[in-house]
Amino acid sequence: MVRFPRPYSKKRGKRFIGTELRSLLWETAFFSGVFLVGVFVLSLVLISELATWHELHPLKEFTKLHPDRVTPRELHGGGLSSWIFGILGVAAIGSGAAGLVYRLVRVGASSERRSAFAKRASSIEIIVPGDEGVERLPSVPRGISLTDSPGERLTYRLAAESSAGGELVGPLLLALLWNAVWFVLLAVVVLGFWYGSPRYILAGLLIPFAGIGYWSFRFFLSQLRRSAGLGPTIVEISDHPLYPGRRYRLFVSQSGRLRLRRLTVRVVCEEETVYSQGTDVRVERYEVFAQEVCAERDVRVDPQAPWEQQFTVDLPPNVMHSFVGDHNAVRWKVIVSGEARPWPSFCRNYPVVVHPPGLPPKRSPR
Repeated sequence: MVRFPRPYSKKRGKRFIGTELRSLLWETAFFSGVFLVGVFVLSLVLISELATWHELHPLKEFTKLHPDRVTPRELHGGGLSSWIFGILGVAAIGSGAAGLVYRLVRVGASSERRSAFAKRASSIEIIVPGDEGVERLPSVPRGISLTDSPGERLTYRLAAESSAGGELVGPLLLALLWNAVWFVLLAVVVLGFWYGSPRYILAGLLIPFAGIGYWSFRFFLSQLRRSAGLGPTIVEISDHPLYPGRRYRLFVSQSGRLRLRRLTVRVVCEEETVYSQGTDVRVERYEVFAQEVCAERDVRVDPQAPWEQQFTVDLPPNVMHSFVGDHNAVRWKVIVSGEARPWPSFCRNYPVVVHPPGLPPKRSPR
């Protein structure tokens, strides 16, 4: 018996019926189709009304001179149907764009994890010392924004330097804008044949333009498939800011559907130098300290069973603390990198702040 692919996935406990990635692609294609259909319908209405206005404008001028030679029905340009189709087109454009944005923002994070995190965060009383009791250190970042998210396993959940969703903005805009222009041109061709003034050259250009639109949308879906298959990386730490000579716990979780040739977790201290060479501004970075806390090979990650490990990080007592100046900086970060197949390799950075030794530790939010 031939089984057709289902454009949806259903969750039953911890088991998925269907493929979550497939449902994501189908939902993206559906909302894109709704958006483009709305563009086509609205283009038909606007172009038709514009053509009717150009036809009725000379007729109205003629009516001022000969009012008894033109009937009122001939002066009627448009009606209720134009308003109805125009409103439907605008509604389709709005719903399609909103659905696309809502679905793509949630790429890489499940609804269950977001819901559990929101409920857990609402039940935690955040206790942070006031600004008057904290000693301000010159050129040392305080890192308050890095600890505004409580973790599920450990105290704090670290934020990545860059979001993976930014990789989808360019392909998405290219696919939507090009196909939207193609549907506008299609509306012009259709109305040209409807009103008896066909545009054969424009109709012939629609064929190669459709090929480019198909390629752009297929490229966007491939990028979406890679981003969704890679999955989010969660890094949590037991305390923050860090101090030299102390021990900390680190929790790392990698989700998605992929097979990794190598997965590494490192704590790195980089020295950054900004200098001018002629009219160019150059930035050089050099690793002055690196501690590898995990190095595994042949790691298999499943959507129902993400890779999760907890490590211990020991900072040496003689390391340099975080520092930010006009032309120099010392930055600490947790780097999670992996060589994946068939997905591309990834490297995600999670900045942390190391304070000089001898300062009173910050109170924990738990």
